[in-house]
Amino acid sequence: MISENTKGAFLISLAAACYVMSDIFMKFLSTEISMFQITFLRGLLVTFFLFSYCYMSEASFFIKEWRDRIVITIRSILEVIMTYAFLAALFNMNVANANAILQLIPLMVLLGSFIFLRQSPKTYEWIAVLVGCFGAVIIIRPGSSDFNFFTIHALVAVFCLSARDLLTVRLNKNIPSNIVAFYSALMLTMVSFLLSEDTHLFGKVDNSLFIVYTAIFVSIGYTASVSAMRYGEVTFVSPFRYTALLWASVMGFIFFGEIPKFSTLFGGSLIILAGIFIFYKSKDNKKTL
Repeated sequence: MISENTKGAFLISLAAACYVMSDIFMKFLSTEISMFQITFLRGLLVTFFLFSYCYMSEASFFIKEWRDRIVITIRSILEVIMTYAFLAALFNMNVANANAILQLIPLMVLLGSFIFLRQSPKTYEWIAVLVGCFGAVIIIRPGSSDFNFFTIHALVAVFCLSARDLLTVRLNKNIPSNIVAFYSALMLTMVSFLLSEDTHLFGKVDNSLFIVYTAIFVSIGYTASVSAMRYGEVTFVSPFRYTALLWASVMGFIFFGEIPKFSTLFGGSLIILAGIFIFYKSKDNKKTL
């Protein structure tokens, strides 16, 4: 029988792959229309897909507890900020560089669990967080020509996504994952419409199928990421996000001819090794109990 941790690991890996593929199509579209127009058009499709999925699965759209309503609202706001911050970075950075910075998320989730979930940190966990942060500094390289305003956008996305994941843990597990994803997509779509300008340009998208592709990928990613954080342990599941760096490096090269710099690969490797180290140490500690 498949364990809860295995389910969570598979789902977060699937979500990572889907988000990278969505990013690829979004970057293509960024040369045609604005970021807010892209997220609005994509959001219409994503919201429709998720609404249909919720309806067919007979999931209730009504959230009974006020506490859960507040958590979902805050979580959706973080999702909106994270999306805009990351896309701003993605459109102005290499795909691999932007995604390499995102690999900090599992370590930031771990750090947040110490602070907000009151989990007792172990020495090796602190060491892993510090090593991961050092890897991030190598990727970002403050003071170098590669460091710019959009690098900060990627770091804002890391903060928002980490906070979102920590909030997800607080949700009632009886609330279907697709419902949570639906409300996040709905808020992003509405905000994007309000921020969009020159709506007459919506009909001038040459690669309109790219909007459909990115909507499909992000819909799967939404649902898989929410489900993943509700299976197994946070510290076990989160490190499997690191598969995104592999996808980003390969797809960035195939579609844009981007070759990741040594600093990106080395810094990303340090972050990944820190996450894997935590995973194995946690596993060993459980065996000794």
